Amino acid sequence: MGRYNERSTELGERFKRAFYESIDAILNFPEKDAVKLAAAIRARLMRPFPYLIFYAVEHDVVFVLTVQYAGRRPALLRAIVRSRQIS
Repeated sequence: MGRYNERSTELGERFKRAFYESIDAILNFPEKDAVKLAAAIRARLMRPFPYLIFYAVEHDVVFVLTVQYAGRRPALLRAIVRSRQIS
C-alpha cells in the first residue's frame, strides 16, 4: 500500500478498501474461488489492483497465506504460497 499512498492518499485508500472488500468476500463465500495449488489453496484477484490473495480453508477457518503482486512469475508465486502452507 505504501507505493500507492506515495502516489496519492486517495489511491492508497482505494487499495485498502479493495483489500478489505476482497477479504469480506472470501469470508462470506470461501469456496467461491478456484483452487489454484495443491492442498486446496485458493486465490482471489483483488480488483481493480493487480494483487492476488492466496488463502486456504480448513473446516470453518480461513487462513490468508499471502498477498502477492499478480505480475510475478507463476513458479515464484507457487513457491511463496507453498512455503506458507498450513500443516
